[in-house]
Amino acid sequence: MAHKFVTPIQAMSESQKEWFATAIVSMVLADNSITKAEVQTLLESLSFLGDPAAVERLKKFVHFQTPPPLAIFRGWEKQPRYRAAMLLDLMQVAISDRDLSEKEKQQFYAIGKLLAFPADKIDALLAHGAKSIETMTE
Repeated sequence: MAHKFVTPIQAMSESQKEWFATAIVSMVLADNSITKAEVQTLLESLSFLGDPAAVERLKKFVHFQTPPPLAIFRGWEKQPRYRAAMLLDLMQVAISDRDLSEKEKQQFYAIGKLLAFPADKIDALLAHGAKSIETMTE
């Protein structure tokens, strides 16, 4: 699951980083199936967070396997590519186990809406993610 993010994390405020980290955790926990190895990789992926309290809060959601709540993403209104990068990273998280469950699709759609993407763009990314899985398994 750990990968180099395309999201420009260095351009994020601390609150945006926390939102993105929360979105990653919610994506991982969407299908109610996470292994110990995935937990370790997830925590390593969140090393960009500068606030230890935020890391601890997210660890509790992982421990109880409960997706954290998310609000509307604030910022980058004039940088839709940055928002799109977050969505692309979240798709990579979702398909890292070579599966895209219905719950993951629902969570991805909800996050896409919180990032102010129209339904057709979210649907196109979901279709791209499903197609990526097919090429992974061939």
